[in-house]
Amino acid sequence: MTAKPILARRQRRRNPERSDRKRHAGVASEFRALIDDAVQGIIVHSNFKPLYANKAFAELFGYANAQEIMNLPLLRALVPDDVWPRLEIEYGEMMRGTKKSVIGRSRAVRKDGQEIWVAVTLRVIDWQGAPAMMLTAFDITRQVELEYNLLRNEQKLRAILEILPYPIYVARRSDGQILFVNRKSCLLFQQSAAQFLRIKSTDLYVDPADKENLDRLFAKLSDIRDIEARMKTAHGRVFVAELAAITLEYNNAPAVLIALNDISQRKEMEAELFRQASTDSLTGISNRRYFQNIAEQELRRARRFARDMTAMMIDIDNFKPINDTYGHAAGDTIIQGVVKRAIESLRQSDSIGRIGGEEFAVVLPETPLAAAYDVADRLRAHIEEKPIVSGLNAVSCTVSIGIAQLSAQDGGIDDLLARADAALYLAKNHGRNRVEMAIPPMEYKNRK
Repeated sequence: MTAKPILARRQRRRNPERSDRKRHAGVASEFRALIDDAVQGIIVHSNFKPLYANKAFAELFGYANAQEIMNLPLLRALVPDDVWPRLEIEYGEMMRGTKKSVIGRSRAVRKDGQEIWVAVTLRVIDWQGAPAMMLTAFDITRQVELEYNLLRNEQKLRAILEILPYPIYVARRSDGQILFVNRKSCLLFQQSAAQFLRIKSTDLYVDPADKENLDRLFAKLSDIRDIEARMKTAHGRVFVAELAAITLEYNNAPAVLIALNDISQRKEMEAELFRQASTDSLTGISNRRYFQNIAEQELRRARRFARDMTAMMIDIDNFKPINDTYGHAAGDTIIQGVVKRAIESLRQSDSIGRIGGEEFAVVLPETPLAAAYDVADRLRAHIEEKPIVSGLNAVSCTVSIGIAQLSAQDGGIDDLLARADAALYLAKNHGRNRVEMAIPPMEYKNRK
């Protein structure tokens, strides 16, 4: 096999990939501008070495600008001595994937040595191709001071809870009866305080099991944070709430104070950002990067449980002449039509991604080579069976497919896909519109 077909394919894919990079760069630039001016302090670090900080973070900790934060060798100076070990443990757990996120509060140290309380959110993100930790923070020092005072004096508790900018209610632990509700809760749940005090806390949850789970946690803990639950208003609007709660004595009875926040919009934004980062905009399937992640996960699962796994590479035959004859809009329609028919031929457990302009990859978990060949040939025939309609044109279209089964000699997903890609070009060289199986791994490595 010569290098010419591969070079030709890369040349055909060059312009679409460049467009994708420009589009993604534009999104990244807009996102960077957004966090630069965010009201919350934001910092990204790797093993506590700062990689990025916005000006709100610098102001929060008493530094003149973000560059002063970036000049710190480590973030150790911002953390009290007794808090540091916990942060190291949480960092390790999150980077290993045993904990997804941390949302809570912590003491921190300003540049002048003053301790403050901050509400923090920790998440692992991809930073320029490597995992890093993103921390968002805002000052809650005053809020924490108020909370401690509230626990000493119930009358002050009621007064201050009423003016706090968070929806808060107090419920009796024995039966869930609402005992106190502030104005923010009334606005969120769309009912008056008088109506609120006639119901039980279970009535606020879409699924009563969420309330029961909280009760089970309170049997072991005195305060709970970072709990998400689906709640509903008096008018039936369902929203996702992030809950924090503590136990306390209220009206001489054991009770629980719940503070919550409607995070539905944030969840939708996170989902949209994830969709943009992981999805091919033209076809709606996984983009190259996200497909690689899925394929790596499937490969690890296959090896952990000693299961079969097969990869498939698909390329639309003679796509450039189709583009030149019918135009790029028709070319996009052809790509969409091929993807639609491919999905119709695959199982729900199979994963497909767009690797390049007219090239796609599929991983088929728990599928030996012979079964994968049947799937691939059925997919090929389904695409060929009738033309794809684009405007006034009906365009006949075929695909060539290469398949390879995971072998012990494959070092990772790149090796498996490379063998499937070699089989794909064997199908191209043998006349297109056909399925070819990969040569054995050791023979493939010798040829390279």
